Parts: sequence; structure tokens; C-alpha cells
Amino acid sequence: MVKAKDIAHVFEQIAPLDSGIPNDQLGFIFGDFEVEVRGVGCMWCVHSGSIKYCVEHDINMLICHEALGLDPQISPWYNGPDEKNYYANNKRRDLLAKHGLTVYRSHSNWDALRVNGINDSAVAALGLPGVKQVASQKFFSVEELAAPMTVQQLSEYVKMGLGFNECRIFGDKNKSIRRFSFLIGGFGENQLHMPQAAMEMGAQALIIGEMSEFTVMASLEMGLPVIESLHSVSEIPGIKNQVKLLMQKLPNVRIQYVPSGAMCF
Repeated sequence: MVKAKDIAHVFEQIAPLDSGIPNDQLGFIFGDFEVEVRGVGCMWCVHSGSIKYCVEHDINMLICHEALGLDPQISPWYNGPDEKNYYANNKRRDLLAKHGLTVYRSHSNWDALRVNGINDSAVAALGLPGVKQVASQKFFSVEELAAPMTVQQLSEYVKMGLGFNECRIFGDKNKSIRRFSFLIGGFGENQLHMPQAAMEMGAQALIIGEMSEFTVMASLEMGLPVIESLHSVSEIPGIKNQVKLLMQKLPNVRIQYVPSGAMCF
């Protein structure tokens, strides 16, 4: 029987921990890494719904992308609960402990992985004919279309490719563009100047996951229309590729994709 630490060893041959960001939370974050694995579930986020799915499908090793819970916050804007009483955090950990589940986290190391990692998988999922990468940094890139199209037309590829019909467009939807950048996950929210970096690399429009209106306004001031998707759906193509790669490396282990995110409730 394969142990969780053996799965981790294979995983880290694909996406080494040191390929991510220093001090990012990577590796085992809950449970016993010596446990014998009955099934592996790759998911975007661990929450009560994805845990329920794992229990129902006899999956006892979870590989997640996002953190296990909400970070502590002390704010002058409201009187909040003590850290030990965070409801969602406690519920998740209680369920994991109750069912004897082990959690391994891959984050920036999978974001940085070329071809099958989060960024390249998101672009590939759009199904754009003849698209090619013309510039890149470690965690994002600029893509060139085979022929110009409007932002509205690009948004239709986003909807169909990601399976998310709630995409929104900010700015001129009729603008004809040739180059765009897909700022996956939270990059449209927490990486304040990434849109400008993308523009300086040649992007004429942006697709983002999570949205900060302040970042979007700055993008519009630079002449970049923005197509907003959702944090989870922009990263799920990379999680599904994670499953495919692990199945190739571990043909005798039951490995599957586990749905997660706000759309699963």
C-alpha cells in the first residue's frame, strides 16, 4: 500500500517545493503523512462540501491549492471572533480529524509549473485557435491571438472554456484586441501592479479571477478592458491537469478531481 509521503515524493518531482515562493505554505498541513492511502483527491479548496465528497468516495489524502482556513484578522472596523472560534476553520478541521483525512498543499509551486500548471492550463482551457505565448514572467504571461477579436468575443471563449456563464466585462467590450493576459486566481485582487506589468509586456486586455475594483479601475485607466471570471474556476483547469499527471505517475493509485469552491454550495 502506498503512503501519503510516497504520493508527496512523486508530486514534488513534478512541482518541487523550492520552485514556489519562499515561505509559502507547501507540503503536509494536516493529518498523518505515514497514512496508507486509499484514494487521492485533488481540489482547489478544502471546505465542508469537498470534505463530504472525499468521505463519500473513500478518499483519505487531499491535495489542495488554497489554504485550509481563513487567516487571523484583528480590525478596527468590527469586533470579530477570537481566532480559536473561527467557525469555518474549526468546522473543516473537525471534519478532517473525524474522518482521519490527511491534507497536502501545493500552491505557488503549481502556479509556477509550465504547461500543466495554473496559468498555462487556464489559457489552454479557453480553446482559442492559434493562440501563442509572446511574453511571460514566472506566474503569468501575455498571449497573442491568431487574429484580432473583440473583448466580447474573447469573453465568450472564457465562458465556454471555464464553464462559467457569470463572467463580467468592465470597459469597452467592443474593443478589438490581439494580445491579452490571464491573471489567474487572486492576481486581479492582490497583485496591485500586475496589470501594468502585463500592459508593459504587450497586453491589450485582461482576464482575471478574483477582482479588486481598485485594480480594475487602474486597468481601465490604462486602456485595458477586464473580463472577470472567478478565483476557483480560473484555477480548476490546472487542478484537473494535476490529476492527469499524477495518474500517469501513479497508475496503481486511485486519484480523482474533487469539486470545490463557492459554486459547489
